[in-house]
Amino acid sequence: MPAPFLVLTDFTAPADDALRYAAALAQPLGAALVLLHIRRESLLDPDAFMGKIRHLTEGEVAAALAERTRELAVPVTVEMTADSIASAVADAVKRHRPSLLILGKPDTQTTPDELVSSTTLTLLRATRTPLLVIPAGSPMAVPPQRVSIAADGHSFSLKPQTEAIRDLLGQLQPTLTVVHVVEPEDRDDCTAARQAVLQSGLTTEVPQVATHGVRHLRIYQGILQGAAETHADLLLVVARRRSFLGQLFNRSITSQVILHGRLPLLVLPALE
Repeated sequence: MPAPFLVLTDFTAPADDALRYAAALAQPLGAALVLLHIRRESLLDPDAFMGKIRHLTEGEVAAALAERTRELAVPVTVEMTADSIASAVADAVKRHRPSLLILGKPDTQTTPDELVSSTTLTLLRATRTPLLVIPAGSPMAVPPQRVSIAADGHSFSLKPQTEAIRDLLGQLQPTLTVVHVVEPEDRDDCTAARQAVLQSGLTTEVPQVATHGVRHLRIYQGILQGAAETHADLLLVVARRRSFLGQLFNRSITSQVILHGRLPLLVLPALE
């Protein structure tokens, strides 16, 4: 049986969207879900930093979990904990070994970048597991038919935890496009970027990989532009070790794509 998807919920609308996306993605793959609610903390919720979180009783939490799982067409294991986000997610990953960690992201345009980035950084640090972020209001094309992969032309190796993503792409057989962004005065040739993706083994199970070059002054905006121009319904980015462990995460391209992207975003942690 395929590894399950670990879905985080705080009972907000974006979290509910993420749960629906996870169930729709899991069904054709034969995967189960683990739905985790972390009490007393909110995921990517600006109210968490302003003392406005509503504290639910155990009965209210149980009722909310039951309401959200009652009509799902895939097997679901429900858990709740009062640990910190990092500890709770790390423990769940250790016990269930999920192929994906999935969460919803509210509209953060009015939220300081540092708050959103720090939460994402915490999850990547705690799990090193592929992270699927579902922004509020993003299109719900599930399973995805067109996937864009952002690549910079530098070689990368993926962690063993990402092998399930290669298999997932093989099962779904989406249209894959490598998006490569350069500054306006440079050549937007994608040969090196495509070769880096192929050598990583990520696309081994997909026979055709197209390319799309974009010229833009800001790399993250170019990536988002390329995803739009290729009509992607899922954007995949590779987070290098320095991006999610370093102190400059808030300035990284991966972080900016997470902050400002409107598409479902799959973040894969690299070895280096």
